[in-house]
Amino acid sequence: MTASELTRQQLAILPSETLRAGPRARPEVKIVCMEGSDLLIKDYGNGKSLFGRLLGRFLVFREKVAYGRLNGLPGIPSCYGTVDPYALILQHVPAEPVLNADYEQVPADFFRLLSELVENLHSRGIAHGDLHKLDNILIDNSGHPVIVDFTSAIMTGSNPLVALVFRIFCDDDWRGVYKLKDKIGPELLTEQQREFLHHRSLGERIFRRIREPIRSLIKRWSSR
Repeated sequence: MTASELTRQQLAILPSETLRAGPRARPEVKIVCMEGSDLLIKDYGNGKSLFGRLLGRFLVFREKVAYGRLNGLPGIPSCYGTVDPYALILQHVPAEPVLNADYEQVPADFFRLLSELVENLHSRGIAHGDLHKLDNILIDNSGHPVIVDFTSAIMTGSNPLVALVFRIFCDDDWRGVYKLKDKIGPELLTEQQREFLHHRSLGERIFRRIREPIRSLIKRWSSR
């Protein structure tokens, strides 16, 4: 049996370790061992509300599409499909958030590799959208960057409106990189990067004012 053939019945009996219980609208995240390989499962199937389950189904579909565009890109976990419409099957990459790592062990070329990875995302028409949450930027056992959690990803070609906001989300991705750099080694920031980190255009400020109430409303509905 391959990872893509995993069913919910089989998922229930495989050895697993829960990383996050998934309160409210957030998915349960766990590592499952199947035939000697570790898989990461993001599961919205236990949502209590109808809206939460529908939202989870939509998010799983979108994230699967995003991972499909990034297939084969170093630094991005492979996606093996879904258990059902509510659960995503991903490669488990032994890595930890860079903020949790021993900073002295972070290689000198880490940020160069991270910048190249972000450029590759954008060149494939994907903006992560949540890199300001620094837990989404990991470092693996080889000292290479890994980016995870494409729930909020923006993808070109998915909607005519995306073309209007794609650059804003790409800029947010770069602010996440610079924010991490500022946390780990502020001396690594150039003056241009420091200014970019703390400056937002009028269009970006307007967009954020529109987006945040919508996000809050969706979270409230999905937790009922």
